[in-house]
Amino acid sequence: MLTFHVNCCVEKNKSFLKEYFSKLPLGWIALVALFAGAVFLFTYLVHEVFGEQQDLVDQNIFHYLAAHVINDRLTRFMRSVTYFASARFLQIAYAGVFIFYLVIRNFKRAMEIVAIGAGGFIINYFMKLAFHRVRPPNPLIARLYNFSFPSGHATSGFIFYGTLAYLVWKTDIRQAYKVVFASIFILFSLLIGFSRVYLRVHYPSDVVAGFCLGFGWLLLCIVLLEKLKKKAHIEQERK
Repeated sequence: MLTFHVNCCVEKNKSFLKEYFSKLPLGWIALVALFAGAVFLFTYLVHEVFGEQQDLVDQNIFHYLAAHVINDRLTRFMRSVTYFASARFLQIAYAGVFIFYLVIRNFKRAMEIVAIGAGGFIINYFMKLAFHRVRPPNPLIARLYNFSFPSGHATSGFIFYGTLAYLVWKTDIRQAYKVVFASIFILFSLLIGFSRVYLRVHYPSDVVAGFCLGFGWLLLCIVLLEKLKKKAHIEQERK
């Protein structure tokens, strides 16, 4: 009798879950899958780098770049690229975006920008303190002495340029322009991450972990903010 009752409960739970997921919008399922993927990849990198002490892939990528890619002209270009996710530049850039939304009297959006940027910086800062990974030797620019994992440029760059892509997507411009501008912002953030590996100030695993962290934080912020705004809008209509 007990077995029959358990089987019935299992079947009911399966039926409920099947019906529940069938009613979920495809977009929500995709967002959950992307967030879970970012968390899984970050966790996997932590396990490989710190648990298993594996750096073979990192070293192979460094060797390949040194043998086939690095040259003086490209190095100058990468130095310029990497500046656009530096702390100094991002402080100015965030301030500019913040002031822009204040000027157009979109105060909620201005505060959202601050929350997204500051939150990403704080998370990355404490992650670096938690993992204490020393940076690669022989960098192509001035040596840095703070910790390496995850990459602050990759994290902060993806959050900032991903935020710009999101802001563009919320405008009323044509869909084709939205795709073009959003793609440029995202690709540029990826290029910044590559510049950190090229310049040997980060291991590739640092950069990938930074992308995962930045993507996860940005996605979480956007979903929560959109949900809160939708709820506020509904409550406003009921008044």
